[in-house]
Amino acid sequence: MSWQVITRWDAAETVRPRSVKLLLALPALVILGGAYLYPVFGSEPYTTARFAGFVSGLLSTVVALAGILLGYNSVVGKRESGAIRLSLSLPHSRRDVVWGTLASRAGLLCGTMAVALGVGLALVVYPFGSLSVLRSLAFAALTVALGAVWVNLGLAASLVAATKRRAFVLAFGLFVVLEFAWGGLLLAAERGLSETGFVGDDPAATAAVQAAEPGAVFQRLVDGFVDPSATVGSAWYLDEWLALAVFIAWLTVPLGFAYYRFKGSDIA
Repeated sequence: MSWQVITRWDAAETVRPRSVKLLLALPALVILGGAYLYPVFGSEPYTTARFAGFVSGLLSTVVALAGILLGYNSVVGKRESGAIRLSLSLPHSRRDVVWGTLASRAGLLCGTMAVALGVGLALVVYPFGSLSVLRSLAFAALTVALGAVWVNLGLAASLVAATKRRAFVLAFGLFVVLEFAWGGLLLAAERGLSETGFVGDDPAATAAVQAAEPGAVFQRLVDGFVDPSATVGSAWYLDEWLALAVFIAWLTVPLGFAYYRFKGSDIA
């Protein structure tokens, strides 16, 4: 029960600042605003499954920003203030600190989005839309999982960094690179390696790595499993089941590596 205590305490402390409330409201506003505008700018038939494709692009970026900002200060802030040493002097382990903090931050973001999705899907259905139950549940699960991915990345930065400034630079750098610069950096790296003779000219390899970015993976999962009007392409690296495996890797591997580093680090 130790990590649940940390979860309750961290959630109560985290949600106090107005800036955090505004941050949590961002993805909710995108969902609700998208549901309101979907009948205006979308195409018939108006269904909750097609709404997922309509809103997923902008939503993935906003969720990424909210998740990374919620996560980056979660542990390193307590480390700088000395609160983490007090927690570890009580019957809490480092694993309890990580799991409790993750449950708190991801729970706040994912819970807010789940409520917004419930209201947003109701707006899509009323008065002229139709409800696709299984596809809507799949979209809700994917959106919540995307929030957890980015909270995990922010928390991972918080675990490996020694100061809040370093954690912010690392976490926000991940957000900028993965959301905005991933494709350009890959093309530049491929061109440089090709010109130096280290690798051959294989555009499929670059495309496969580019398709592994979390936002691209989320979009492929929405296109493959939720939106009936979308397709994912025929290339092997665009397969939706492979995208699901990559998504699970983003959800587990970075945080697992960061926890391994944190478990053996000196927190003094």
